[in-house]
Amino acid sequence: MTTQHFSVIAAGRSGSSRLCDILGRHPAIACHQEIFFPREVQAYFPKTLGLKILDTAHRDADHKAFLDEFLAFGADWFKNRRWHGFKAIYSNVQFPPSLMICRDARLRKILLHRDNLLASYASDRLGIATGVWQRIAGKEGEPARHTVEFEKEHFEAYCGRRLIRLAACERAMRESGQDFLRIEYAESLTAEGMRRVWRYLGVAETAETGVYRRNNRRPLLECFSNPDAAAEAAESLGRADWLQPELRDVAADPGEP
Repeated sequence: MTTQHFSVIAAGRSGSSRLCDILGRHPAIACHQEIFFPREVQAYFPKTLGLKILDTAHRDADHKAFLDEFLAFGADWFKNRRWHGFKAIYSNVQFPPSLMICRDARLRKILLHRDNLLASYASDRLGIATGVWQRIAGKEGEPARHTVEFEKEHFEAYCGRRLIRLAACERAMRESGQDFLRIEYAESLTAEGMRRVWRYLGVAETAETGVYRRNNRRPLLECFSNPDAAAEAAESLGRADWLQPELRDVAADPGEP
């Protein structure tokens, strides 16, 4: 069996950990998390073997050479899987290698994005403030009902960076003539959204929902200590819809185990 490679291209706080976890539970797919995460190579290879492929210094010395090595190593390690993949986050320090991956036609791409930038901003700020970035089914209760201050200038800069990098990634794939799947965060949480992913990869559907659960299930404005400022900012950008729930169909929300 010839192993094919893919990457989930995403910004932080867009459901990429959940999507990669679900993909990696499919019998035909091996899927890692962030292989260019600053502090570690988040790959599912044994850490006790001292593998060079898990050495961040080795990785950061030459991103292109590392990617070549990683793909070859993964194809050999998971030779009985049809697909071998990982996620690339186009935020901050990971943007350069993520853009490199977008240009690499050897990998199929799933471009996961979150339209509601106010929600992703709140999620990001809450993660920084509390240190709670993920919630695992059966292992954690609801996170503390922490609030953060909405800062308009910081939010607008956050939106600008996200949109510019998303556009750059999409342009890189289009210019190289690549076929890719573009899917929005809320859609990825639904059965129909996951059907699009399974069809794109050409594998049988599963009902797997993975272990990751939504960190925050409160109404969005309750995340801010100054909710009026957040609402005003969204309305001034013509995106009052950001103030509405991202998931209109409660039955499709995998927030609880």
